[in-house]
Amino acid sequence: MWVEICRRILALFLIGIVIKLLDNEVDEDSRNEYTIGILNEIEQYKFPYSLIILTFAMLLDKEYSFGLFSSAYMIGMFNFINRKLPLKIKSYQEIIILIIINLISISHKVFIHSFVIIILIQMLDDLLDIKYDSAYGYFNFANKYGIGEVLIISVILITASLMISSVNTVLILSTWFFINYLYSRG
Repeated sequence: MWVEICRRILALFLIGIVIKLLDNEVDEDSRNEYTIGILNEIEQYKFPYSLIILTFAMLLDKEYSFGLFSSAYMIGMFNFINRKLPLKIKSYQEIIILIIINLISISHKVFIHSFVIIILIQMLDDLLDIKYDSAYGYFNFANKYGIGEVLIISVILITASLMISSVNTVLILSTWFFINYLYSRG
């Protein structure tokens, strides 16, 4: 049991780093000037490091690593729902394909939990970044729909997430807080 928990925690940390690195790239987020050597090195070579870190995370915990990563990708695509992608399909079509792949590849409970908690983390990130995103023109749910509305949605999402899997919710949110702490140290 403890080995499984340790593997999941390490996998969550690794997948969280990958999501953060790629999210920063998509957002063209250059606000993080790191003083922590290893994060600075990883940031400079984010694509090859992301691939190897993603591989290790998948080896440690296939279901949550895949569910969280693909959910983060899908949530990111919501901002560009009708954009034509390099595969010559629109974003919403790619999201549908990813949902089907998730439902075939991993447990439905893990996929739903991953999707719910990634939406929750997106809402929490938007609440934390409301001023920065507004100043630089990044999409932000709190700016678009209001802080109160995002807070209400966040409470609903955290409740749903805890009902699906309280232990994994605590592990994932703790990992998210830790990664944000590491990134804010710069």
